[in-house]
Amino acid sequence: MLRHCIEAAMESIRSQSGESGLDPGSGGIGGPPRWGGGRAIMGPVAILAASLLVALAIYFGFLGSSWVDWVARWTASWTSVGLNVFGFSTTANGTILASEGFAVSIVAECTAVGPLVLFMGAVAAYPSPMKSKGFGLLLGAVVLTAVNLFRIMSLFWIGSNYPEYLDIAHLLVWQSVIILLAILLWLFWVDRLAGVRNA
Repeated sequence: MLRHCIEAAMESIRSQSGESGLDPGSGGIGGPPRWGGGRAIMGPVAILAASLLVALAIYFGFLGSSWVDWVARWTASWTSVGLNVFGFSTTANGTILASEGFAVSIVAECTAVGPLVLFMGAVAAYPSPMKSKGFGLLLGAVVLTAVNLFRIMSLFWIGSNYPEYLDIAHLLVWQSVIILLAILLWLFWVDRLAGVRNA
C-alpha cells in the first residue's frame, strides 16, 4: 500500500509538470532533459521534509501557550467520554485524566497538534486547487484527531491493566504509528484527492 501511494504521488507530480507519457528525464522528443529522475523522486520527500521543519518550528513555538493547553484539556475531556462509553469510570479535571486506580496528565505531546501541523504543512505546500487543500485539511483534522483520541484511550487501558508495557506502547509504538499515519494520509490525499490529474 505504501509503495502504491508513493508511486501514485510521483505520477501526480509528473503530471502536474506536464510530463505525462514522457520519461521524467527528458524534455520531449529531441528536447533537452528538464528533470533528472532523482528530482522527480525527491519531490514528495522535499515537501514532507520542509513541512516537518515548519511543523517543528510552529509546534515548539506553541508549546506552553494557552491554545495548546486548551487542546490538552479538550483531549482529556473527550478521552474520558470515550473511555466511559466502553465501561470505564473516569473523570477529566483540566488535563488530568483519572480513574480509581490510575491517572495520567495530558500534555502537549499527547495531543494531535504535532501530527496535524506536519500533515497540514504538507497539504499546504503541495501544488493543488484550494478546494482540494481545504478538503485535505478537513480530512486530516478529523482522522488524526480521532486516531489520537483512540491512542490515548488505549494507553490509558494499558496503563491501568499492564503498566509494565506502557512506556513501550507510548514512546515506541504509538508515536511511530501516529507520524506514519500522517505521512500515509498525505500520500493518500495526493493520490486520490489532490485534484492534480492528466487532462
